[in-house]
Amino acid sequence: MCNKLITTLAKRALLGQFSPVVVCRVITKQARGIVFVKPLLVLSLLVLAGCDNRVANDTVNVQSEVLSPNGKLIATSFNCEGGGAAGYNYSNVSLRKFSDPLNQRNGLLGKHKTWSGFSNIKLRWIDDANLEVSYSQATQPEYRDHNSVRVESKHGVKIHYLIPD
Repeated sequence: MCNKLITTLAKRALLGQFSPVVVCRVITKQARGIVFVKPLLVLSLLVLAGCDNRVANDTVNVQSEVLSPNGKLIATSFNCEGGGAAGYNYSNVSLRKFSDPLNQRNGLLGKHKTWSGFSNIKLRWIDDANLEVSYSQATQPEYRDHNSVRVESKHGVKIHYLIPD
């Protein structure tokens, strides 16, 4: 039971859903009296504790926001930077319910959510059920796999992608 809890908490911490510091505290409390508690996992979380609140420390700049015709959804193109010394800077698109906050790690474009590869993003609602996303993408071979992944529909909206020449 304890190992399953620890594994679940560790996975969620690595996804940014829980603070590694909080997870380490829970693991420490649960691990008292247990001789073997996946020491490599605990050590990894302790190292990650220095990166606490990674998503919250990102700088997100909204490039444009377009409300759906019925006002229920919002499409946002944004730029995000963060990651400290190693750092990252990327652009992406979010499609969410109007009342939901922007989550910069839940973009529509790309396999790896903190990679660059997209620019000049333009958004246009065709109607309540269709969104057009126009953008430029990196053409270098190392981006081919990353750029091949796109969300085709979300919240009942079909997403049409245009990549101008």
